[in-house]
Amino acid sequence: MAPTDTSLLFLLSCFLNPSGSFQVTPVTNYTTAEWNPQPLPVDYLATSYTPSWVPNMKKKLVNYNRNLRPGFGGPPLLVRMSLDVVSIDHISAVDLDFTICILLRQYWKDERLAFTGTNESISLDGRLVEYLWVPDTFFPNSKFSFLHNVTMANRLLRLWPDGSIVYGQRVTVIAECNMDLRKYPLDKQNCSLHLESYGYTTEDMIYKWLKGDESVRGLQNLQVAQFTVKNHQTKEMIATYETGAYPHVAFSFRLTREVAYIFLQMYVPSTLLVMISWVSFWINKDSPPARVSLGITTVLAQTTFVTSARASLPKISYIKAVDVYLLMCFFFVFAALGEYAVVSFESTRRKRKAAKREKEIQNQREREIAQRAAFVDQIFQVHPDGKLPVSVELLARSTWLTKQASAYANQELQMPSPEPERQSWSTKEEGSSSGISEETKARRMAKIREKVARIQRVSLHDIQDVDNIDRYSRLIFPSTFMFCVVLYWTIYLLKM
Repeated sequence: MAPTDTSLLFLLSCFLNPSGSFQVTPVTNYTTAEWNPQPLPVDYLATSYTPSWVPNMKKKLVNYNRNLRPGFGGPPLLVRMSLDVVSIDHISAVDLDFTICILLRQYWKDERLAFTGTNESISLDGRLVEYLWVPDTFFPNSKFSFLHNVTMANRLLRLWPDGSIVYGQRVTVIAECNMDLRKYPLDKQNCSLHLESYGYTTEDMIYKWLKGDESVRGLQNLQVAQFTVKNHQTKEMIATYETGAYPHVAFSFRLTREVAYIFLQMYVPSTLLVMISWVSFWINKDSPPARVSLGITTVLAQTTFVTSARASLPKISYIKAVDVYLLMCFFFVFAALGEYAVVSFESTRRKRKAAKREKEIQNQREREIAQRAAFVDQIFQVHPDGKLPVSVELLARSTWLTKQASAYANQELQMPSPEPERQSWSTKEEGSSSGISEETKARRMAKIREKVARIQRVSLHDIQDVDNIDRYSRLIFPSTFMFCVVLYWTIYLLKM
């Protein structure tokens, strides 16, 4: 005897005799046997015990021809439809299809199965369908479908006394859905499920919905990932082929995509990458490794986002809304990298140009120094008759000019103050005696001042202009991007 059996006997004795003494008597010759039910007989339709009002289906099926529709040779048979949507499991924008599980019910009348004795309907075993005529309904827009058969085939068969039959099935269908993805992920899609007779034309059978739009139930309570199921409607049509016109019914429902998932997966990271690319505007232009590495990293990351977005969508010819946004972000990220290229090129070009101007001014200075030296030599030149050609005042002036020439030669040129100029250049006789007019001297000095000031002004101006490119970019890039983002959402939200 197993220990478990002894424990059970002990607990049972305590429950039956809680206060008195007891004695446990082991049970001997205790055996267990597995349940081995006998298989059902072939004629399971007729049992040994059947209420008198229940029709004998075995007798009814003796002369029953399941190959002919009810009312064969007469008016077309009316078959009504209704269904409950159990779930919509997967809506694929890549394959342009959706997976739906439904409880499909078909109603028709087969007078060959009518019975009397009660007004109540009877539920029959689903396996009886193999001996009855049933509509040959199929799903024309189905890619793949199957009937659930766990723990047995999910079928419902109910019969009324007048021969009315309801036949139900649990079916999962992967059906096509022609999606327009131009506004993706701000799109709304209309998907539909079609039912049609495969072999019976409208001369033999007609399909109709049982209660119009109310024939389809369950869509209001569905929880679909990334989508919200909106209103639906039913349709009754006739499908025309080369072999004839066939009864056709369909129901369509509207799907509104939830933007939150796509927004967090694509829009937010792309926007942050654009903002990160603006950091390069605050990095010194003389740090190429920092700015170039930041620009290339953001460009590659944005390229990855564009590639992943296209991989999750079908290869279609038109542009989608998400493509517009990602390409816009890619343009701004690439423009930030290109901005540094412009800054670097412009800085190098202006430095070379400034160096060239500096060299020209240096040559001009050397020429001026040579002219000043010649002028000084002319002043101290002795007249052939042995006399000096200058007066004492001219000698004093020549001393000052010698100092100026020496200073100019050492690149320490000092512009003459108005006071000594008035003292040394006050008379016309002195100017005329030196051989150089007052006007010529003033013109030369003005040219020198202008060239020196131009060198100083151009060098400082060039540096400020290159830095201003970054300063202007700090304002222009964010403001332009914000304007494009507002314009983008305004256009696509108005189109919804």
